Amino acid sequence: MGELAAELNVELVLGCGGVIGETIDDFQPRSSQLGMAQLIDQAIALGESRIIEASTGIGKSFAYLVPAFLSDARVVISTGTRNLQDQLFQKDIPLIRKAIVSARKVALLKGRSNYCCPHRLKKYRAEDRFKSREMASIFRAIDAWADLSDSGDIGEFADIPENDSLWYYATSNADNCLGGECPEIDRCFVLKARKRAMDADILVINHHLYFSDLALKQDGFGELLPDADVLIFDEAHQLPDIAGNFYGQQITMRQIDNLCRDITEAEVAEAAESKGLKKRGDRLNKSAADLRLAMRPFAQKAEWQRIQNAPAIHEAVTVMRQSIEALDDELEPMISRGKELAMCHRRLQTLKLNLASFLEPTDNRVSWYELNERSFRLVQSPLEVATEFRQQLDTAAFKSVIFTSATLSSQQSFQFYSNRLGLDGIESVSFDSPFDYPDQAMLYLPSHLPDPSDDRYAAIFGELCLQLIEATEGRCFILFTSYRMLTWTADYLRSHVAYPLLVQGELQRNELLQQFIKIENPILLGTNSFWEGVDVKGDQLRCVIIDKLPFKSPNDPVYRKRIQQVNQQGGNAFFEVQIPEATISLRQGVGRLIRDLGDRGIVALCDNRLNTKSYGKGMLDSLPPMRRSSDL
Repeated sequence: MGELAAELNVELVLGCGGVIGETIDDFQPRSSQLGMAQLIDQAIALGESRIIEASTGIGKSFAYLVPAFLSDARVVISTGTRNLQDQLFQKDIPLIRKAIVSARKVALLKGRSNYCCPHRLKKYRAEDRFKSREMASIFRAIDAWADLSDSGDIGEFADIPENDSLWYYATSNADNCLGGECPEIDRCFVLKARKRAMDADILVINHHLYFSDLALKQDGFGELLPDADVLIFDEAHQLPDIAGNFYGQQITMRQIDNLCRDITEAEVAEAAESKGLKKRGDRLNKSAADLRLAMRPFAQKAEWQRIQNAPAIHEAVTVMRQSIEALDDELEPMISRGKELAMCHRRLQTLKLNLASFLEPTDNRVSWYELNERSFRLVQSPLEVATEFRQQLDTAAFKSVIFTSATLSSQQSFQFYSNRLGLDGIESVSFDSPFDYPDQAMLYLPSHLPDPSDDRYAAIFGELCLQLIEATEGRCFILFTSYRMLTWTADYLRSHVAYPLLVQGELQRNELLQQFIKIENPILLGTNSFWEGVDVKGDQLRCVIIDKLPFKSPNDPVYRKRIQQVNQQGGNAFFEVQIPEATISLRQGVGRLIRDLGDRGIVALCDNRLNTKSYGKGMLDSLPPMRRSSDL
């Protein structure tokens, strides 16, 4: 802690006349931000945990970063997205560190696949791997950049998106990393980042990395994160779903294809000279492709038990299991030939175990599949994560854990969120937004719309969108609960408006947002990923239109099973699960409009169930206190 930091407290930093205002010209003290910071400061001092809902506009990142810097405790901050992770590390933390003159060491740590791998770069540089000149040129550029980079963070290489398939050859993952046996270990960006993390006083990670660390510790393979006194979860509303993914297992066609490809490459690299290895790898790949073909007549996404007894499915699964066994028999005698073959064998064993577990799920898990034109996913998910999450939290070294987000409560209660993560006994607090919602925003509740299930709904909704778009001259988000409705509306608007349309699926998400900010009078149409984590301030966004209440599809296999379980146990899943989840999602979507004290605009909720159903009032009362109208 620096000399100035040692003399400060939260109020001297964030209060009226505080030192933050001397560093940030347009900083405005907010009583809710100061109150939240004082609460966190107290929780850290007492070694207690808190659930804190920080409404939009509070500036919650400063509210937890300032106590973290003023404390002597070691702090881990976990975010739901890498975007927020980067914002904290590159923008917010430098401002606070400068303002309070702190000597606290700060580090950023992401998952392995976010860093270039010197070994794989060298390996594929030596091979004539890329058929197109463009791919070969970009790979050389990545290689040259990695030689000069301090971090190796692929987010810093802006020439290609982070989800481009080329990164497979330039990064490693848990399946193909050679660990301590890697010949390039001295140049490993991941190890360098982890060393900085272990030395840090304040470490910024993301939720996925937090759960990866838990999995490693549980399996006895070490740890990614240092022991710390304080854990702060920002974007904490995402934790239940992310936990569900990590406590589950999945098998994908890409996973199988990558394994078979890596086995073939390892065989060549380590001179195993097995005539049967490639042949049996090809057979496994074919068995996966045949399973996908056998699944085609069925629903694209459903519980596995619905199709498992179909003759074609049973036969395809049997052949796939036989193919795994045959490849295992061929590969096992060769694992002493080299580290890459040994690692491939471990991956094959994991595939075998995961498939067996998928085919025979326990009572508290559900096996389901998802199918598209080129691939499939076989997933086993837990029905609840509360028991495991709370148990791991209680056995960890953290003295204080803070959960914060703008949307943790449903209808003024934190019970739903607490139940999902097993957080009973942890005090929950809500801080109001500093925004003047009655003055800044109008909530439009059209009374002339039919029920969303009515055949007339789409056409009337399209006409309403036109009216709103004309009134605000574009500058509009239209948020949907389904791709089908998004596609219909996009086609309708193309033939009726001259303003530029930005449609999810036609460009990458970040590119759509960048275009929206740059061009005049834009209209953006998006589904799930645009309901949260999108921050457009000022006149560029004046209207948010939401087509329907964001109830999850009851056909989602995990959700369906959860609903069944609650009802079978004597509960009412509609009011205990479906309404709270939809309310939280609705609050996220509505929250896209007002992001700053100077923002103005209209939110249109185009679902008449808010007016006609008994639960509508509770959902509306959960929204910010905008002035309401049923007329434009």
